[in-house]
Amino acid sequence: MSSTEPGKREIIMNASIKVFAAKGYHSCRTLDISKEAGVAYGSLYQYFKSKDDILLSIYRDNWNFLLQRMDKLNNLDVSPASRIIQIVDFIFANYDHNPDLIKVMITEVPKLSQFYDQENQELYYRFFTGLAGIIAEGQKKDLLNKEISPIIAAFVIYGAADNTIRQYVFNPDFERLHFPLEAAKNQIIKFFIPSYLEPIKKKNA
Repeated sequence: MSSTEPGKREIIMNASIKVFAAKGYHSCRTLDISKEAGVAYGSLYQYFKSKDDILLSIYRDNWNFLLQRMDKLNNLDVSPASRIIQIVDFIFANYDHNPDLIKVMITEVPKLSQFYDQENQELYYRFFTGLAGIIAEGQKKDLLNKEISPIIAAFVIYGAADNTIRQYVFNPDFERLHFPLEAAKNQIIKFFIPSYLEPIKKKNA
């Protein structure tokens, strides 16, 4: 494998994200992707087995990136509440940086039957068990509500972020002008961690 191959794979992945977001996974062809990427049609199959494989690779690469971010946070000397805040912030920052990617992750990946295979579901679920572990740690330190199941809390926190981002993707009435991304993110965090932003308020008082 030459040193230029990983670069071409990334070009194909980025083109696929753009095409999937614009046309939908089922409505586009691999030919559309090769044209968007500016590569020969046959070049796609040097890196991916099929259109399904491209979409699964988008999911796996980016979900693993989220897991790696969580692992890095767990190695820092910061409170569980701070780690939860940074995870939510990371999810919103990803959407702000690459809305097409998040649109594909939210709407197109679940359309693929292979997404529900055991291996891919285990990868998906690993995020929630990791977040639940952070929540449980916070409960032991009396930083978070002990009456809530950590895994249910993990589902709810991610669900709040996911469903809010869906509004920016699909709901034209949910405009950034009235609901800036940062403000929406802060409200979600404040809902789960009431002490969030308190130091900022005291500083500005």
